Amino acid sequence: MRIILFTGKGGVGKTTLSAATALRSAAWGHRTLAISTDIAHSLADALATPLANEPQPVSTANLWAAELDTGEELERYWGNVKRRIAEVLVEQGVQAPVAGELAILPGLDEILALVRIKRYVEQGIYDVLIIDSAPTGAAMRLLGAPDLQRWYARHLAGLSSGLARLLLPTVQKATKLPLSEALIQGQIQQLFDEVKRLREMLTDGAMTSVRLVLNPDHLSVQETQRAYTYMSLFGLSVDGVFVNRVLPPEVHDPFFAHWKADQASHLDRVAETFAPLPVFQVSLMRREVVGVEALAELAQALYGETDPARPLSQEQPLRFASEDGHYILALRLAGVEAGAIELEKDGDELRVRLGHFRRTLMLPQVLAALEPAWAAIEGQELRVAFREPGA
Repeated sequence: MRIILFTGKGGVGKTTLSAATALRSAAWGHRTLAISTDIAHSLADALATPLANEPQPVSTANLWAAELDTGEELERYWGNVKRRIAEVLVEQGVQAPVAGELAILPGLDEILALVRIKRYVEQGIYDVLIIDSAPTGAAMRLLGAPDLQRWYARHLAGLSSGLARLLLPTVQKATKLPLSEALIQGQIQQLFDEVKRLREMLTDGAMTSVRLVLNPDHLSVQETQRAYTYMSLFGLSVDGVFVNRVLPPEVHDPFFAHWKADQASHLDRVAETFAPLPVFQVSLMRREVVGVEALAELAQALYGETDPARPLSQEQPLRFASEDGHYILALRLAGVEAGAIELEKDGDELRVRLGHFRRTLMLPQVLAALEPAWAAIEGQELRVAFREPGA
């Protein structure tokens, strides 16, 4: 079983590349399921095929597709708990609609959409799952919190025994459900058992690859660097970077001269930032890529004779660890000699200079609040340790 997760900021074309990859995977004979977990579904539009919450066959062999209903998944796993929290908030004076929103953890709807993937893995019907997703930092933090379930069991399910006894009859009457403390705790346990198994699947590099999609512009490159940092922080394997809508060489109109120069600069930065990961340049097509035929043409140009379901790279240039009370950032280097290392931190950016080597790294929030303690070259890695300010 292979899981390939396409992610990128809105509008960069990740749905198109997800659909094209799914088509190419199916053409290789893999039983392939393309799934959209993005709230702004557009997979059905890309495939020009009506889709629903359950997989539907697409008009080509070996391919199915679905657009997951995040609301349905949220109700299934969190409905009773959400109502319980909302009741408490209303009792404390919060307006009911606001209480309902506050009762949902940031990122939980995205995580629950991904939890659905576990079901398809366990069913064993498909060989490849192609996920069109855009997990936010909130979802990634929730996914990466192994002790969150115990926190909820201790702080949420209990609330206070007296308050719980007062609230349970009210919640039962409103929901017509036989609620109990044991039921609430059981649902929380079930949810985080599902999240734990999902985390194990997504961090298994042999099973799951992340493919980053961006456009050759400043904001897209910045956002993708941040996404890459979070993927690396939480142990997901990125196996390729796809730069979409690159102006092709045959475009010579003077109007696009500055655009082409800017894109060339951004492409150089992408190659440097994500090295040694493979970077795929996807040319701007002559017309909108919609429908199976157009997607198949794009897939052929993109992958050629390569099986898109196989990992595109085994390299993981960026990783994080905790050692001797320090957070450690480790960056893979190639052909860089040891020497004086200069570090400059500005907010969530860390600028590294080592001889002719220059790199700007986006730091996750946990490191953005810290300061560099020391840096050293060990083997083929640059290791930077962080500490609390003033420590």
